[in-house]
Order: sequence, then C-alpha cells, then structure tokens
Amino acid sequence: MLSTDIGGLVRTLLHAPRSRRRSIAAVTLGALALIGSLLVATPASALNDTGTGGVFVPTTGRILDTKNNIGGYSTPMPAKTWRTVQVAGLAGLPDDGSVGAVSVVAMVADITTAGQLFGRPDADTKYTLMGIYGGEQQQNTSFSSVLAVGADGTIQVYAETSARLILDVQGYYTANTDGTAPGGFVPLNGKRVADTRSGTGLPQQQLTTGKSAVLQVTGTAGVPADASAVIVNLVAINSTSNVGFLTPYPTGAARPANSFNYAGGTTTTMQAQVQLSADGKITVYNANSTTDLAIDVQGYFTATGGSGAVFTPGSGRIFDTRATGNTILAGNETRAIDVAGQAGVPVMGSGINSVVLTLTANAANGSGWGRVWANGTSEPDTASLRYDNGTVRSNTITVPVGANGKINLHNIGNGATNFIIDVQGWYANPSAPSVVCPQPYSSDAVIITPDSTAVECTISASPATTSGERLVYAVDSEDVTQVDLSQSASITTTVAVELSRGTHSITAYRAYANGDGADETDYTFTVGDWSASALQGTPSADEVTDELPYLGVSLSEEYNFPTDATFAFTVSTDSAGAAVVWESGEQADQIAQTPGLPEGAYFWHAVVRGSNAQGATTTLTTPTFSFSTSAQAAGEDASGTAAADAGTYTADSPVESDPEDTAAPQPAMSTMRTTRYDPVPACSATADPNHKVDDSFPRRHWSGVVSGGHADLVCGTPGTRGMRHIWRPYPGHMDDWIRIANKYPMGLKPEELMVGALTTTYASPTNVSYRSENDSYTYLGILEIKDRKGHVVRIYTVNTAVGNGNWKVITAFPSNGRKP
Repeated sequence: MLSTDIGGLVRTLLHAPRSRRRSIAAVTLGALALIGSLLVATPASALNDTGTGGVFVPTTGRILDTKNNIGGYSTPMPAKTWRTVQVAGLAGLPDDGSVGAVSVVAMVADITTAGQLFGRPDADTKYTLMGIYGGEQQQNTSFSSVLAVGADGTIQVYAETSARLILDVQGYYTANTDGTAPGGFVPLNGKRVADTRSGTGLPQQQLTTGKSAVLQVTGTAGVPADASAVIVNLVAINSTSNVGFLTPYPTGAARPANSFNYAGGTTTTMQAQVQLSADGKITVYNANSTTDLAIDVQGYFTATGGSGAVFTPGSGRIFDTRATGNTILAGNETRAIDVAGQAGVPVMGSGINSVVLTLTANAANGSGWGRVWANGTSEPDTASLRYDNGTVRSNTITVPVGANGKINLHNIGNGATNFIIDVQGWYANPSAPSVVCPQPYSSDAVIITPDSTAVECTISASPATTSGERLVYAVDSEDVTQVDLSQSASITTTVAVELSRGTHSITAYRAYANGDGADETDYTFTVGDWSASALQGTPSADEVTDELPYLGVSLSEEYNFPTDATFAFTVSTDSAGAAVVWESGEQADQIAQTPGLPEGAYFWHAVVRGSNAQGATTTLTTPTFSFSTSAQAAGEDASGTAAADAGTYTADSPVESDPEDTAAPQPAMSTMRTTRYDPVPACSATADPNHKVDDSFPRRHWSGVVSGGHADLVCGTPGTRGMRHIWRPYPGHMDDWIRIANKYPMGLKPEELMVGALTTTYASPTNVSYRSENDSYTYLGILEIKDRKGHVVRIYTVNTAVGNGNWKVITAFPSNGRKP
C-alpha cells in the first residue's frame, strides 16, 4: 500500500496521540515492509475472487485477542508472519461448511510502528489488504474487513509489525447463494442519517463515556421496514484527547464486545455492519472519551428469503495516484475511476452492483476528507474517509458502481493527496439464464398437435461474477451439460427438445466453482393433454397389504396433474363397486389412506377431475384395482407379527460397493431453490411456506466423498430435482414406497418411511459411489424391516442417486428386497 518511492521522514498518525502534550512519533514511510504483489495494480484479464460468498447473516463475538489467549494465542502478532485463526464454530458461525466469508472488526493495539494488516483464507489463496494501522504506543486502530474462510473453517492474518490484534465478528456470508438467510445486499449511494452536532437523527449533544445513542434506521435513507441489517459508516468527531471506542448493535439486544476504536483530538471514520432490531433500530455505545457522532448509511441487507445481491470476497488494486500514468489528486478535485472489469472485478452486465473497498489516503499537504459514490449520480453528504496532515489513513467502504462501471472520488481538502483503492470483494445479483423457444412453444404453453418432431430453443447467460462459474442446463431431466461462463461477455447456446407427448422442461442455472448454484430458470411446456394419459394405481393387482393400506393414483405418461385436480377414492368388496365400504370424498392429494379394513378381499377405483388443455373440466375414472388386507401382510417373512403390534425399521447396515463404480471425488452438491412449484404428495402441509423445502438431509463427512452440508428435498420443482423426483407421481418410485408401507405394519406413512430412510442414508452413507461418465453419485443404505420383537423380517437397499454436479436428488427408491 505505502510505496517505497515516498522517501524521507513523514509524521504518521493513523490515530492521533492520547495527549496533545506528548511527542509525535515519526516513522519512515519508505521503510514499511510491503508484500510485493500489492505494489502494482492487478491485471483486469481475470476475475480475482479469493473464495465463495453468499448472503449476510449477522452475528457477533470475539474470535481473537493475542493478549488474552482468545483464538489460541497469548503473544503479540509477530512481524511479517501469518497466523491461523479458527472462525467456523465460534461467535455464532456454523461449523458445517456453510460459511463462505466472515466480516470482522480488526483492532490493532500496542503499536510501535505503522504497518498494514492482511488476510486470506489459506496459504494457496491471494491475500487481501484489511487496513492500515499505526501511531504512538497504545494508539489503537480499528477497521472492518471481509475475508474468505478456508475449507477448514479458518482464516489467516499477517501484520507487518509486532502488535496486539483483536478480531470481533460482525457476521458471516453463507458459502452458497440460496438467499434463505438474511440477506441479500441492496446498495445505497450514501446518506447521512445522524449527526449529534446538528441534532439530525440523534439528540444534539455529545456522547460522554458510558452513554448510548439510539437511531431509527428503517424508514430513512431508503432503508425499508423489513431490512435485517445495514452497512453504516461511523464518524467519531472527537474534541477530547482521549482515545475512545464505539460499539454498534441492535437496540434491545445484549451489547457485544465489538469495539471500534477512535482517536483522540481528531476525526475517525469506521465502517460497520450492524443487525437491526425488530423495529429497525441500532444502538451505538460510547466509552472512554467524549465525542460527536455522525452516521452514514451505505446499504442494507434484505429480510430472510428476500432478494438482493450476494457477496464474493476478492483481492486486487484498482487505483493508485502514485502509479505510472496517474497523478496525485488535487485539492477539491473529483476523479472518475474505473472499477468494473478492473483488478479482477466482474464486468458490467454480470450483475455486479457494488464493491467493498479499502480506501487509503496518504496525506502530506494538509487535512481533508475523501468521499466516494457511484459515477453518474448526485454527490452524497457522506464521509468515506477522514485524513489529517502527515498521516496515512484507511477505511473500508461499500459503494455502488455507476451504470458505466465507474465510481467517483472527491478529495475534499485544499491540499493534493495520494489515494489508493484496494478490493475486498463485490456484491452481484446476476440474472438467471434466459430460455427462449419459438412460438407456439412458450413457457407454460400447451400444444395439442405439434408442427414438428423437435424444436430448437436458446439458452443465454450473462458474464461470470466469480472464477470457475458455469452455465449448467438439461432438457427433460436427461444429460446435463456444463459450459464455462465468459468473464467478459454473455454466452448463448441452443438445445433441441423432442416433441413427444408429455410435459417438457428446460432447466438452466449458474453453478459456482465450489459446487453451489443459484439463479435458476425452469422453462416448461406440454405436448398433448394429460387427460389422454391412462391412469394407474397402487395397489393394483391382488397385492397383500396391512389393514390400513394407502391408495395412490398416477399418470402412465410424463404429465403433471393440473393444479386444480381432485381425487375421490372408493373401496368396495365387489368388482362392480356396489358394496361400498369406504369413500374418501374429493381431495387434493393423489394418495389416500383408508381408515382400516378388516382382513379380506377388496376392490377400489378413483375419480380424477381437473382442467384439460382447453380449460374445460375433465373427469377420468381409473380401472378397478384389487388387493387384500391381512394382519400378516408380509406373509411368512413376518411370522408372529400382529397388525396391532407395529414393527420398526432401520436404515444403517452396510452394503457392498458396485464393482462398476469408482471412488468418488468431492461432489459438487448444494442447496438449491427455484420459484416455481407444482403440488405433489407430502409437500403442501409440511413444506416451508417461503421456499417449499420439505426436508433437508445432512451428509456426513466421508473422506474423499463428501465434505458435509445438506441436500434438500424441494417440493414440486418442475425441473430435475426435488421431492417430485424422489416421490414420482407418474410411473416411478412412489409405488415402491407405498408398497413397502402397505406390506409391513410399521404405522408409517409412505413418505415418512422414505424420508426417514433417506435421512439415515445421507447422514451415514455406508457406500457412496461415483460414475464419471455422467458425473453422478449414488448413496446406498440398507432399509431393515423388523417385527415388534426386533427381528429383521425383510431387507431393502435404498438407492439415492445424486447426479451431475449441482443437480439435486434425482431419484431415490428401495430395491433388491431379500430375506436376511
């Protein structure tokens, strides 16, 4: 940051001394030891991200204090040495691999010489400038920083000089982009919302030690009532000689240990990420000094499940007035600076909307301010950075990018000042891939008679926002194609859809290097009419069930039942349906459980009603199916088991590996969401109301196979993943699970049996195999059916296929039934 081309002795006060009567320590700026790669701008040719990130989740806690043995160290940071700090599992951060980046407040104390603090996720990743520290002994320096977290849940920090280092967590960014946590980021162009000098937003009085200020944030500066957190710049305008500190936190919550130290006798700017209270307020606590306080809002995070941009941590230098071809920023000069496409930042059109920067002022010609905002917009009334004559100051800022990819930097002062801008990361909200098919094959269309045997459709995707980003797509749940996204332009590809009868889907989404994915598009159209498809049923042909059987209806072709479909089941003791013993009445679920049928032979049928392709109501009746009930439903396998004494099941026995499979590399599976849902069994009552996630299955760490995380069953997704492909309504695996639940008197619904078996299979996979030809994974587990005495009466193998990189659970079924 501080180049060796500046020689001589220059007074360096990143924070003013505790007492103005004490001598000012002078340091040689040119003697500061720097890491070489930060001396030059990062090339613009490739993205320069340092890890994965996602949506922001606020949490607080101290993870490092090198003086008090917090974080595993009880000695000062050694000069020019990396130290590893545990992050995951501490201060409210989960330890399941879901943390992609962490937002910290760094406080450097016991400083003898000015220096720079750097951070990185691991030794194999680029480092990021966190901030500049310096001043006389015990002059503390605080600044925010966002760092990628390593795969082992740690970060690494490096100080140029020996000093005490404290790291307080402000929150973390998820390792994926599912958007289900608070929250996506919405940048604002900066607005001052509080100033104790004028009485704006806060009482017109200074904060003395031990006093707090309460600020209403929502409803001001464009922050909505449902915002979950904000990014603010705290400006301590100090009129005393004592060093103090500020602690911002949600009003009404317990005050955390987090501290932003400000200098005595001068003005200090410090960015903070702060959770909001339920009524949209923050409290700022002051200690050890008296100060005026101004607060500028830089943006906010949406509520749970809301929209907004996701964060990617990065590194690189985008601007340095000292670099060849640049000139020092004159007093009161404003300069437009290219950001998008520079130093590894994504290009415009990718979805990038704001950047997180370390802004540094190296002042030798007077005091002043630095102000940064989006080019092409009005200059705000905010302060990004305060600098004093003869000092080097830095502050983390979050600023939107103008439509042309530029930001403005205004040097508000009379003297020429050198400014340096480094990247900590960026927020982007890339659009989902677009899918376009020619008319009449538009999304949701129904075409009774196609005019050809196939149609060619186009998939387009905007430029990448992270390195290694891909477009992933599939047609009708078949072979998955992955294409690297361009880092400089949109890409377009074509796919062919065979126009056979049924519902056709084109699913496309963006996949990231770590396997996470988001921004999905599901495009469906239907050829023919569902009402022309034959109806099938389970049980169907003289099957033996227990005395509480389930009945299910499905279509023989790959159609979805219409959303307004109803199902009415009738059970009788004669094939003509005259001797009715039970009727369900009309219901929305295509599965029904009878209230109890004594041992005997039965017949059943169902009447299905729903809108056809022309919008008219169609009524279809299934064939008549037969079954018989028995307290000994499982036959000789369940000898001694009474219907009243329900058995149990387990799903934890080992299975043998398929010799055709190979050892699996790390799978690229992630939690995915989509915005379109179709009603399917077991979803409407239990699904999350916002995201339709019915169940989440934890995957146990398995060396060389999985590294933790979850796979979700997403109810009713029309694409190639989710409950619909585990519990398939049309010929598939719904029947498999119904038949097991009907045969063995466990007292479990078919979907409960399925979910329980899959949960155990995922959590403790006894065998996970990989097939390279289609990049798919198969989890295998044993489903053991036991009688009331605990004797195993039947064994099934649970097959759970998770295919093609990010693609979700495609199908799961029990098979290979055998007696032990």
